[in-house]
Amino acid sequence: MSNKIYLPSESAETWKRFLAEPEKQWKHGYSAMALADAWEKAASKLPKEIQSAFNLDSELKDSEFLFGIPEFKVPLPGGSKASQNDLLLFSRNDKGLSVSAVEGKAKEVFGDLLIEWLKDASAGKEERIKFLMETISIKDKEEILNIRYQLIHRLASAIIMAKKFHAKNAIMLVQSFVEPDEENHYEDFCQFVKLYNQTPVKGNPILLMKQGDLNIFALWVNSKIL
Repeated sequence: MSNKIYLPSESAETWKRFLAEPEKQWKHGYSAMALADAWEKAASKLPKEIQSAFNLDSELKDSEFLFGIPEFKVPLPGGSKASQNDLLLFSRNDKGLSVSAVEGKAKEVFGDLLIEWLKDASAGKEERIKFLMETISIKDKEEILNIRYQLIHRLASAIIMAKKFHAKNAIMLVQSFVEPDEENHYEDFCQFVKLYNQTPVKGNPILLMKQGDLNIFALWVNSKIL
């Protein structure tokens, strides 16, 4: 069981030690370093492109950055490997608290397609995907076989943590540091959003669904590598 005490960062370099493969992932032009640089430069505020996106939705408008936890692990049933979120973000406005699972992306893919991840699936994997489907309100496994597994458990992370903190909003937030769609894998995000019969628009919070009083959003923003 991991320690639940979190220490404030001193610089972007602080983030490196929390990576799964620090020497491989911590390079200029890669999402891990780009994400750390972007949030450290924002100096305890939301990066302007995220603030601008939040301001387009009345539920998220004028959100204040409360705190963020880099490389936050959300335990999932069906195995020992958790969903490791690049950044778990807490923000709020006068409507209430929002929890965002932030996924930084440069040219990296969103992991395997679910159909690949489930190949020769163990009982643990079957248990996990059943739990994830329930969490993200998908009833038919066939619907998501050609969806990237990382997007599935990233949305689930946002929902799980939002419910733990009795938040008003849960957000799966992809922060891309590559502009061309043929390189940034935006189409994978689009396919995921369309599962909920919604139209993906960059820089706009997309309300995927509601679970009780919880609003569940997906959001894609483009940022620049500093």
